[in-house]
Amino acid sequence: MGFYKNALISAGLLSCSLWASAGPLTDYSLIVFEDLSPSGSLHVHGRTFIGGDLNGSSPEFANALDKSLTLDTVEVAGDLNASGWLKVNAGALAYGGANNLSGVNCNGNAYGGSASCLHQVSGLDDKAASLYDTLKGESIYYAGLAATGNVGGGLFSYAGVDDLAVFEISGADLFNSNWALDLGAASYAIINVSGVNLSNSGATNLNSGFGNYTNILWNFYEADTLNVGNQWKGSVLAVDAVVSTWNDFEGSLAAKSYVGYGQVHNFPWGYTPPEIELPEPSVLLLLLSGLGLLGWRRARSA
Repeated sequence: MGFYKNALISAGLLSCSLWASAGPLTDYSLIVFEDLSPSGSLHVHGRTFIGGDLNGSSPEFANALDKSLTLDTVEVAGDLNASGWLKVNAGALAYGGANNLSGVNCNGNAYGGSASCLHQVSGLDDKAASLYDTLKGESIYYAGLAATGNVGGGLFSYAGVDDLAVFEISGADLFNSNWALDLGAASYAIINVSGVNLSNSGATNLNSGFGNYTNILWNFYEADTLNVGNQWKGSVLAVDAVVSTWNDFEGSLAAKSYVGYGQVHNFPWGYTPPEIELPEPSVLLLLLSGLGLLGWRRARSA
């Protein structure tokens, strides 16, 4: 991990104060900064934010939310291109581009089951950029934490007394074995995973100890592509990666784009990072620019 890991540690020391309260992975089940293009049936049980276009065939959203909600449970900065009937099971869908849908079903929610749950809004590109900066900074902060747990023999184990256990593993090792988790006295686990192009060949399953989905975060802090393969337990933070799977996510997912299918269940990341004094805004902006953290904003404005 070398230089990149050291850069992350330096960045984390300066920027970790951005999250003194629950963050985007608590508010949303799925966040993508470019297009959402599922390769098959997709159901998202919580809230969704899409920084690009909504594609795919007959996706469903807000499956597990209260039908009386009147907030925007789906936000799409780009165009609505999904084929078939789009379903919004609770709340409303806000979009910033063009509505190219063949049909929408609000499914008996507070909007009466009609297309009235759709509305066009401005400002979602700016919100996407803000979410990206927040989550990229959060990923850097987590990656900069010193490992406190042990990894080996197919087991993540923690023997300390803190509420948060931090583990570190390479993607090659992660996707080469089945794993169990023993958190001991800790309530939360952050698992920092290194590697750029990562894929689960099917050899990896998450077995005992991974049942508390809201207490586990996988931080793929340098991934460009990520195929987790099997059912994945815990939230996934991979803001620069094209992510795919052929099964369900048991947690929140933040990615560059998503091309998998299955269900993203409503198990938000439950940890709140500590509050630390913010640096001067000019210092933080310079740091983020130097590490390439504003790439998404520049790409969207090009």
